[in-house]
Amino acid sequence: MSFPRNVVQLIVSAGSALLFTATPAPLPAQSMSGTAQGPNMRGMMGVPLPFGIMIGRAEQWMVGYQYMFEKLRGTLDGTDGISETDVLHRFQTTPTDMTMQTHMGMIMYAPTDGFTLMASLPYVKMSMGELHRNATRSTERSEGIGDLELRGLYSLYAAKDLGHRFLANVGLGFPTGSVNQLDAEGMRMEYPMQTGSGTFSLLPGIAYLGQALPWSWGAEFNSVVRLGRSGHGYKLGNRYEPRIWLARQLASWVSLSAAASGEMWGNVRGSDSLLDPTDEPTKDPNLQGGKRLTALWGVTVHPPNGFFRGQQFLVQGDVPVVQSLDGPQLKRSYMLHVAWQWGF
Repeated sequence: MSFPRNVVQLIVSAGSALLFTATPAPLPAQSMSGTAQGPNMRGMMGVPLPFGIMIGRAEQWMVGYQYMFEKLRGTLDGTDGISETDVLHRFQTTPTDMTMQTHMGMIMYAPTDGFTLMASLPYVKMSMGELHRNATRSTERSEGIGDLELRGLYSLYAAKDLGHRFLANVGLGFPTGSVNQLDAEGMRMEYPMQTGSGTFSLLPGIAYLGQALPWSWGAEFNSVVRLGRSGHGYKLGNRYEPRIWLARQLASWVSLSAAASGEMWGNVRGSDSLLDPTDEPTKDPNLQGGKRLTALWGVTVHPPNGFFRGQQFLVQGDVPVVQSLDGPQLKRSYMLHVAWQWGF
């Protein structure tokens, strides 16, 4: 499947990625603009770090929580929209819409100024509407913990004034999520409705952070490289996520951010023998990949005093600009992030 040249140019110009750890990677101000560094750290930096990044202060802890709500509706084949009727000419069933909710917990610790350890674990809840060729409708639901991710973040370079910094991160994903979710009839559900990957994963990435009061900016590239295959004989496709962002501090306690994020993910390798690929697109291993370019806007609040001192709050909205999917496949309508973190 070819990707439109203008989208490739946008993604290349966008540079690198930020995701909040559990995806992990940070949200720019994250995955958009600020970090819950303690008051001393914020004073040293001048502007807050991206959400989910903690570096530069030995023996500091950080805990965090993020809620993500994602809505998918409408079907794409490549970049072309197609109708449910078109899908039903090829399959017995077509998905009509999907809602995904993720609750994610995170904990970080910095043993030294230049090295941080982090762990994140999501709890996922999904609901997918379906239309069948006989004109009946149904809804599938699944929920459970996702895959545990452990990461290390290392400072490769930092200017004396901290105006420019380069970071590297490496991590490992553990298959703690389920690949045995069943529908109401006791049959194993399709690939997108499972809460886990079923395999270990490597999580390499690199990031750049820049700042000049009251502005901060940066870029990051994160990836998920699947290792081996699940117990059902398949592995999900690798993911590559570039992102760039720009943030401005409006006051000592609030900042706004904007970002461009790219996502590229591959099709499933192998297949689950219990899933009939002619039944519906979500069961075909060759119809799970895609590419997406997304615009993000966020506001981050980090109170300097009082009960919430040292804490940070983020609200961020994501809207796709262009999507190209190995379809037929449901397209993303929008995504909402609400996050909190506390450094101490």
